[in-house]
Amino acid sequence: MVTITGLQGVPIISKACDLPQILVETVKKEHFQIAAGDIICVTSKICSMAEGNIVDLSQVAPTSVAKRIHQRIPRKDASLIQVIIDQTDDPSDSKLEISGNHIGAWLPNGLFLTSGGVDKGKNNTAIILPQNCDLTAKHISNTFYQELGVKTSVIITDSDGRIDKKGANQVAVGLYGLNGLRINKEAGTAETLCDLLAAAAGLVMGQRGVNIPLVCIHGLEYDQNTSSGIGDVVN
Repeated sequence: MVTITGLQGVPIISKACDLPQILVETVKKEHFQIAAGDIICVTSKICSMAEGNIVDLSQVAPTSVAKRIHQRIPRKDASLIQVIIDQTDDPSDSKLEISGNHIGAWLPNGLFLTSGGVDKGKNNTAIILPQNCDLTAKHISNTFYQELGVKTSVIITDSDGRIDKKGANQVAVGLYGLNGLRINKEAGTAETLCDLLAAAAGLVMGQRGVNIPLVCIHGLEYDQNTSSGIGDVVN
């Protein structure tokens, strides 16, 4: 039987810190059960905050491209749009897809995310994804093994919307310890397992204000693989 359990009591992260260690301490304090082979899902936002990936929008100078998009989508500040453009490593809008009030962006690692994974933060700031979400996942997994004695796989999740549906879902933006694809050789099909798990974790994580940034998925049989990364599931 597969179970999905959220870790309560994680402190609010507002500045750079050693997140893996804080998560370990919270696991111990809450007597949270984690077993070898469990899959740990962690929200990208708490990882970004811990890694100091916060942009002061007052220090961002929007380009003519950002200003033009802002005229089309006034609810998106031009400085925030510029941060989204910056995540694509392309100064033009060629890596953006704009529909109505929706901005999607292709990132250098091949992922396509709403707003390029950029969130609007407090006090006129923007929160961007960790520089390497696979490495972030590996650090968490290694710390759990060192401090708790259990080998776990880790998925970094991010909230993502679709232009054809209301609301948001959770998708994987980084992983360690598992193959992100589940392949059925007999049927010749493949499932994006990491996204299935991220979405399942989202049932417990919820959206803003819930503060359950870590979820443990227990009881699933899967292909453990420490050499796989998020790049293995993108086109």
